[in-house]
Amino acid sequence: MAGRKSQSSVQVFVLLLRNNARTLSGLVLITLLVVLVNLGMQWFADPYRFPLNVVEVKGDFRYLDRTHLEKSIAPHTVGGFFTVDVAAICAAAEQLPWVYQAKVQRVWPDSLRLQIEEQQPIARWGKQGFLNRFGESFIPNEPAAAEELPGLAGPAGQESRVLEQFRLASGLLSPLGMQIERLELDERRAWHLQLDSGVRLEMGRVNVWQRLQRLVRAYPAVLDGRMDELQHIDLRYSNGFSVYWRQTVPAAAGAEQA
Repeated sequence: MAGRKSQSSVQVFVLLLRNNARTLSGLVLITLLVVLVNLGMQWFADPYRFPLNVVEVKGDFRYLDRTHLEKSIAPHTVGGFFTVDVAAICAAAEQLPWVYQAKVQRVWPDSLRLQIEEQQPIARWGKQGFLNRFGESFIPNEPAAAEELPGLAGPAGQESRVLEQFRLASGLLSPLGMQIERLELDERRAWHLQLDSGVRLEMGRVNVWQRLQRLVRAYPAVLDGRMDELQHIDLRYSNGFSVYWRQTVPAAAGAEQA
C-alpha cells in the first residue's frame, strides 16, 4: 500500500511540473509578445523614421480665411505620420465658426489631407449671426459680405422653426413676385414679415399659414399691380385683413382682430 501511495505522489508531482511548465511558457510568450509590440510601436512612432512632411488643405472657401485655418491646426500637426493626432486637428478646425465639418485622411508615406466643408449661410440670424441649411446658428468672428441674404430673428432655440416658416412663406409669396427681406418671431411668439419692397406684414401668433394663404387668394383682386402703393398689411383677423396704403387712410377688409 505504501508503494502505491508513493507512486501516486510521484505522478501528481510530475503533472504539476508539466502544468507549471506550460503556464510559465505561456507567461514568457505573452511577455515576449508585449515587449515586441511595444518595441514596434516605438519604432513606428519615431517621427524621424516616418516624418510628416505635407499637410494638404482642401475645400471650396468663400468666407473662410485659409491662413487663419492653417494657423489654428498648426500646433496639432506635430509628430510622425502614425502618431499625429488627427482628432485634435479636426477639433481645432471645427472650432472655427466658418467650418461646418472637417475630415482628416493619412496619405502614405508622409502626408495628411484635411478636407473642409465650409458653412453655407442661407440667412442672417439676429444682429451678427447666420443660419445654415440645417437651421443651425453660428456667429463668425470675421464679418462677411452677406447683405443679400434674408434676415431672420427669433428667441434662442427657435432657429429651425423660423427657418421652416421662412421657407413656407417664401413658397407662397415668391410666385406673386414678393421676396422676403426679413422674418421675425418676437418674444410673444408673434410673426412679423417685411418684403424687399418695404411692405410689412403683421401675421400674429396663430393660424399664420392660413392667413398667408388668404392673402395669396385675395392678391389678384385686391393687390395686383398696386404693391408700390402699399405700406403694410395686417393679417391678424379671423376672416380678412387690413391694407394700409402709403399716405392714405386704411382700407379695412376684415373683422375682429385675433
